[in-house]
Order: sequence, then C-alpha cells, then structure tokens
Amino acid sequence: MVQLSPHHPHVNLRLKFKKVGSLQYVSHLDLVRTMHKIIVRAKLPLWYTEGFNPKPKMIFAAPLSIGVESVCEYLDIKLVDDIPPEEAMSRLNANMTDEMQILEAYYTEGKLTDMKWLRYEITLCPVGGADDGLAEKVRETLNGDSLMAVKKGKPQDKPKIVDIRPLIRSAKVDRRDAELVIDCILSADASSFLNPEYVVSALRDKLGIMTCPRLTEEYYSIMRLEAYREDMTPFA
Repeated sequence: MVQLSPHHPHVNLRLKFKKVGSLQYVSHLDLVRTMHKIIVRAKLPLWYTEGFNPKPKMIFAAPLSIGVESVCEYLDIKLVDDIPPEEAMSRLNANMTDEMQILEAYYTEGKLTDMKWLRYEITLCPVGGADDGLAEKVRETLNGDSLMAVKKGKPQDKPKIVDIRPLIRSAKVDRRDAELVIDCILSADASSFLNPEYVVSALRDKLGIMTCPRLTEEYYSIMRLEAYREDMTPFA
C-alpha cells in the first residue's frame, strides 16, 4: 500500500466500464468494494489518504440502481504514478469477468460533475404485447407538457408527487414486434438526477401498463448507453 501526503503530486485516471448481465443485480456499495479489490489485484499505484484508516480516492459518476445495465459507467481514481492507460486497462480487465470490463482508460483533469445528461434504452414488454396504438400513447405521454411521478426520498421522508417532464430532454418510442423501445435522454445533474425507473413508474400510473406481477407475461429492462455534457457533446 502506498501512502503519501495529500499534497503529493498525483494523477487522475478515468475509467469507462460496462456492467451488464447478472452484475446488474450487484449494488453500488458492493461494486465499490469489488472495484477496489480489482484495482489492488491489478497492482495499480493507488493514492491513499493518511491516518488510521487509509482509503483510496475513487469517485463514481451517477451510480446505477440495482437492475439497470450500463455500457458507459465512469470511475475516477487517483494514482501516485502514471502508467500507460492501455496497460492499466489490460491489468484491470484480466481481473474482471466478461460482464464487467474496462472500455476506455485515460488521464484527465476534467470533473465527473461535467456529466449532465444520460441516454437510456428502456424496453417494455406489456401483457399481450405492444401495438402501434400503445406506442403512440407512450410517445405522447413522454413528450407532453407534464408527467407526474411519485418520487421517494429517504425512508423517513414522505413520497412526493413531482413533474419529471423537465428532466426528460428527449424521448423516442419504437415498436419491435411485441416490445416497446424507449430511447430517452434524462437529466444526470446531481441536483436533478432522474432515475429511469421513475419513467417506467410514471407510464404505469398514467397508462396502466407494466402492472402485472408475473415476469413471464410482462417485464421491462433498462440499459444506460451514453453520457453527455450540458451542451450535448459526448462526455469524456
């Protein structure tokens, strides 16, 4: 373990990675623990805080909810020495499964808070399958003047009914056989983050779909695809 003063020069390595398949059911807290172990096994020169309980500097952007897959997760780590990003990526991937792999690695001085929008693909398979009529209803609902959803906070707080429409930058709806595919860009700002689950919840309340408890008859999936800055340029 390397321990240096917080004032010692360090470099910031940004990792873009995917988390798909069965790993969608791994919580963010477990992901943090797992990623730390992977980085240690990869023998990257991590920067640690001083004190009785040294900790590495690891910052994740927009943590995923359980049940959501992603091919554009971002993690910044501090290193006490620079190594070729390609070598860091190779070492890390050697300690990962196919369902979680580093896709890009590069040094940056940029901030993760520059991420303002996230693009998702939400796939709905309602009871009896989807048709063009339902696709149009979903399209009109997502692009209307307002869209109310019950938003939950901390366990001790009462649920609030809020308008999530201002947090939806765009929403396209296509029908693929019996499924509806929603391609949407949602707010990723820390002060106004929109969990895609609230989009599904709002459609459930508004249109009465996705209410069947039997997963073999009705289900949905969510995949995070891309991240953007405020001006919609790709985040990096």
